[in-house]
Amino acid sequence: MRYASRISSEAHRSVMRKVSAGMYEYQAEAIFKHYILYVGGSRHVAYTCICASGGNGAVLHYGHASAPNDKRVNDGDMLVFDMGSSYCGYASDITCSYPVNGKFTEKQAYIYNAVLSANRAVMEAAKPGVSWVDMHHLANKVVLSKLLDIGLLRGTIDELMEHNIGALFQPHGLGHLIGIDVHDVGGYLPHCPPRGTLPGLKSLRTARVLAENMVLTIEPGCYFIPAVSSC
Repeated sequence: MRYASRISSEAHRSVMRKVSAGMYEYQAEAIFKHYILYVGGSRHVAYTCICASGGNGAVLHYGHASAPNDKRVNDGDMLVFDMGSSYCGYASDITCSYPVNGKFTEKQAYIYNAVLSANRAVMEAAKPGVSWVDMHHLANKVVLSKLLDIGLLRGTIDELMEHNIGALFQPHGLGHLIGIDVHDVGGYLPHCPPRGTLPGLKSLRTARVLAENMVLTIEPGCYFIPAVSSC
């Protein structure tokens, strides 16, 4: 898994160096796949590559058959690239986001750093004995606090958390177990906490208390989805 993750990280950096405005999303996917095989000897990806640009970044699990990484990338677009290799049967899963022209606008940088702060907060807090549900709430709290700071939301952080407003900006779960399968087994076992029922929480792929040697992804996000934000 360390090797698969290292090769995938290098492949993402290769894409970052080569992608440019005017290319198609699938060309970024091709760069990634070429690198993991040509350099890393990894013949397979662990899941369908997500190469979203511009508004496509708000489409969860973009890149599938009905949204096939076929948009032309425009100057100024933010990219959300979620790709990982599989090596000797073990998966990796890496998501990164950056502007195609290499220059963040003020707004892009703010949201990027809000999500980065959530990622780092969870990285620091996650340890054996901690509930994964609590980590999901922590990520939402960090992002909502940042949105409050710039006036995008009103109220208090406690009110926003009580009403589950975080699910409007992060409609998916924080992350998942990973191993032989990219969404590995063991998320919900008979003796473990059940799946939540609220938006966001019901998308969590595990509600377990973390234990030593568990391997999970940490994937907070902040999406501005037109169908949601217009409600």
